[in-house]
Amino acid sequence: MHRITEYILEFHVSRQSRIYYDFNDTIFSFNGNVIFANFHAARLFAQKMNDRKDLVLYPEQAVRAGQINAMALIDEILHLIVEQYRRDRKSSIMAEALAYLDSQIGVEQIDKTLSQFASDFPQSSVYRGELSSQEYMQGESLRPDGVSVPNRQIVLEETLMLWLANMNPAYQSYLELYDDEKLEKLSAYPEIVRSLQDFFATQPYFGSENQNLIDLLRAPALASPNSLTGQLEYIQTHWGAVLGPAL
Repeated sequence: MHRITEYILEFHVSRQSRIYYDFNDTIFSFNGNVIFANFHAARLFAQKMNDRKDLVLYPEQAVRAGQINAMALIDEILHLIVEQYRRDRKSSIMAEALAYLDSQIGVEQIDKTLSQFASDFPQSSVYRGELSSQEYMQGESLRPDGVSVPNRQIVLEETLMLWLANMNPAYQSYLELYDDEKLEKLSAYPEIVRSLQDFFATQPYFGSENQNLIDLLRAPALASPNSLTGQLEYIQTHWGAVLGPAL
């Protein structure tokens, strides 16, 4: 079945965490310009997590809304960098990346991995059971500019974002939300990440320091590995010329 849905970038949280914390599905959706509807939404998200924790015995486990909001903000900014790369360097970059992965790893393994991601970290329509992960993968979504994008490309970008989150030391306190261990064990996810690094090393460089796209996306976490605030300060200092008013 070929379905066209609204193009929405989402702050992906595992299906397991959504169920465990009973998150309201609406707090996950944003359209590229907003992350949570407001900071109150981040507070509600954090409160849902805190309600399930024994903070009397383990006060150090308390979830801070500011950290949740910062993580979502960084995730959205990374998406903006990818979008700016498409505009300024190569509009077909994700389609070419998929073609490269298909040739290096095989279409069957790529589709299995992306479908596994779509099931484990579901887009809202998949989480609500309106579409299966396979149906979603076969469809397309509309960007705000009206351009239709294969969901296969969208999921590949989100898979890259998942890897970046797992590689970010400042995110480790919240690993339960985005842990990629299952995906790593059950799919070609590790091979996809390695192949993406090889692919982007051959593509046009970008940013104020002229890096390949993956190195650019990793730069904030490498510059300030243990501080979300430090990563946002790095972004503000180094990416203003790239993102302009969007930042």
